[in-house]
Amino acid sequence: MTNNDETNVDLRSLNFVETINSNLICCICQSPFVDPVVLPCGHTFCTICIHQACEASSVCPIDRSAISISDIRPAVKIVCNMVNELSVECPRSEEGCDYIGQRQFIENHVKNDCLYTFAACQLEECKILVLKKDLSSHVSTCKYRSAECKMCKKKMRALELEDHHRLCPAEIIQCPHCETSRSRSEHTAHLLTCPKHPVSCKHSEFGCRWSGEREKLESEHLKNCAYEGIKDYLQLQQQKEQSLREEVQSIRKENEMLKRQQGNLSQQFQTLSDQLALLFPSQFASDPTCPEDIAQAAGLGPGDSILTETQRLKNDLETVSSNLASLELKQNVALMTETFRLQEELQSLRAICHGMRMQMHYMMMERRGASSAAAAAAASMGASEAGASSSNADGNTATAGSVAALNRMRWLDAPNGRQDTKL
Repeated sequence: MTNNDETNVDLRSLNFVETINSNLICCICQSPFVDPVVLPCGHTFCTICIHQACEASSVCPIDRSAISISDIRPAVKIVCNMVNELSVECPRSEEGCDYIGQRQFIENHVKNDCLYTFAACQLEECKILVLKKDLSSHVSTCKYRSAECKMCKKKMRALELEDHHRLCPAEIIQCPHCETSRSRSEHTAHLLTCPKHPVSCKHSEFGCRWSGEREKLESEHLKNCAYEGIKDYLQLQQQKEQSLREEVQSIRKENEMLKRQQGNLSQQFQTLSDQLALLFPSQFASDPTCPEDIAQAAGLGPGDSILTETQRLKNDLETVSSNLASLELKQNVALMTETFRLQEELQSLRAICHGMRMQMHYMMMERRGASSAAAAAAASMGASEAGASSSNADGNTATAGSVAALNRMRWLDAPNGRQDTKL
């Protein structure tokens, strides 16, 4: 139940303390009008009642005349005033409220003045609903109220105070051994020096089973303790034992690291073997024999198994290295063979080029000889000056063309012009 539910008043459920005029009672709900409205036929009803009736049937509930929602009009003001001035009891009368007043003021009374309605606790963490008349007493006893420890003056919530008393450092407590009193904060330090506190012998870790009061340890027991005379030797042995334990722990860590490295190497080797087996299946055949099975069959222990696996890995790595060297040698031989073949082809191309150069040279020499013979024949025949000049001009042109062609071919004979291809 919330506070809003308490302050919402149902006007139809109120108890009226006076006789009600029958003209002020709704014929539908049989209660005094609440927000009265009037119909065209003159009959008056509560607003909610007539709207519900119209939804079921569009006729007046009294004379059965046809009506609609638009025909409904608010009742005259005097009717509303007469209904609101009726005297009623407080809705919380059963809880003890004796208030009686007009109906128009009852909602304000319940909301603000009635002490028998529920209200939330003012403390933020609580918010429990209590009667308004009990609200002040509840706040003084609420478990979420602020409280203060009487011993250490620390402020906290009341529900934490009981737990705090069991651990309060300012609380005075009594030592159960020597029956002296002091604060809780000093009690822990006192137990380390309390003469009546039960303790064990300093050499209990070596085997002494004596236990008793702290003051008797130095005065009585250590004088007769069998371990007191050899405590130096026992401490030395303890130090050696601790050193051996640390060394064993270091060896264990190193062994674990070596096992991880061995596993990584085995995985890398297996991957490399698989790849080489795909490339060269005839040279890298997989070995199905498991090294653990070999070691178990030979009756070797875990350490010997590790050594066997390490030796096997070394042998496998040497095999892989030799196979890789053999592959490299084969690649070099193949490369050299291909190089020789290319050199032979280049020599053949050079010979072909040289033959073509000689043929071109021979053809140019024949052409130059033919041009010279034609020029000599023209001169001996005694051609006319114009004809001779023309013939000489043509001869010179042909001669010049032949010389230019020979010059263009000289690069083939020049030692600097020749370019050999080298591997």
